[in-house]
Amino acid sequence: MKKVSLIGLGLFTAFAAVAQTSVVKDVEHELKSGNPDYAKALQSIKPALTNAETANTMMPWYLAGKAGFGLFDNAYKQEMVGQTLSADQKKQAGVAYVDGYDYYLKALQLDSIPDEKGKIKPKKSKEILKTINGGYPYLRTAAIFLMQANDFDDAYNAWELYVSLPTNPLLGKEAPAQLADTLLGESMFYQANCMLASDQIQQDKAKVEKAIKKLNKVLETGYQNPDVYTYGIIASNRLEDKAMKTKFAQEGYNKYGTADISFIGELINNKLDSEDYPGAIQYVDEAIASTSPDNSELLAQLYTIKGIIDFRSEDFNAAQGVLAKALEYNPNYGDANFYLAQAILQTVDKAQLENVNSNILDYKDDMLKAADLLKKAYDIDDVKYSSVPDNLYRIYYNLGADFVDESKYWESLR
Repeated sequence: MKKVSLIGLGLFTAFAAVAQTSVVKDVEHELKSGNPDYAKALQSIKPALTNAETANTMMPWYLAGKAGFGLFDNAYKQEMVGQTLSADQKKQAGVAYVDGYDYYLKALQLDSIPDEKGKIKPKKSKEILKTINGGYPYLRTAAIFLMQANDFDDAYNAWELYVSLPTNPLLGKEAPAQLADTLLGESMFYQANCMLASDQIQQDKAKVEKAIKKLNKVLETGYQNPDVYTYGIIASNRLEDKAMKTKFAQEGYNKYGTADISFIGELINNKLDSEDYPGAIQYVDEAIASTSPDNSELLAQLYTIKGIIDFRSEDFNAAQGVLAKALEYNPNYGDANFYLAQAILQTVDKAQLENVNSNILDYKDDMLKAADLLKKAYDIDDVKYSSVPDNLYRIYYNLGADFVDESKYWESLR
């Protein structure tokens, strides 16, 4: 059996340690040169960050941070002089800058370790702290670079560093100034945005949960942006969390009213899902009361919503009155035309059931009015109202011989 030489293994280990020490020296020399290759230096120093002989020393982490900052600075200067950066360049620069901060924070810790005599003799801490402070505003730029490169996970980390660095205990009094509430809220909003965008790609519900947590923190800062509530609704929908969705919708409505119709729309849908029609009507009436009479487009939408609620609760006469009101504000609103026609037809059906001796032609005027409304809805959007040809065929077929041509025409479009 062949013997393994322990002396040989010892020599190999010693050689590896010397090799890593040499790499550290080489990278240090590269970064001090007149035109350093930051990407090459960063790649060269990385093995020293995991090697047992060098990983617990300050210098390799300091050099890695310096290379990362340099790589970002070069990219930033390119953009400032009008050169277009590719998505890959922005990703590389953004990641290098965020990693640079992580490397410098690690170097700062290792630079404060007492020596064998128990004394702390920092070599690079002053420079590191100066760079961390001076470069802090550019973390925002790095985060934006990463978002533009669609690297949403790393962008989230960049924003997290931007948000948390001022309160990092390692920096103490040397930490950057705390962000104003507006900037803090905006930054966390971007983090939520990143998590939702990343979830769309990766289908990771844990990211949606992180987004919701960030959005709730954004609300605590007082940051003013209706999209905070909109994104909260989107995130809640992905998690199928109706209570959370209602919370964001209600708070959005409380703050912005009908400036964004989606908030009250969600609240109305919530009431409709539970078949609370009076509750749904109450929300619509509140919205109508708070809407300027000059905002005809919104009023048309709101009266249409109210009419559809009446239609769903089978109060067809009330639905007709409300939907007619909607058309006063916007005669070309598709849903108002379509649902008013349906309400009229339902009223006719109901009247026929109540009066078995009546003739379909007794309701000819109402049916032709419904037909005109359906035609208008179909002209507005023939895809959305694709059921109209079938409705019109049945109307004209039931009206008999005088409408054979119309009946055949709409039958051909069914």
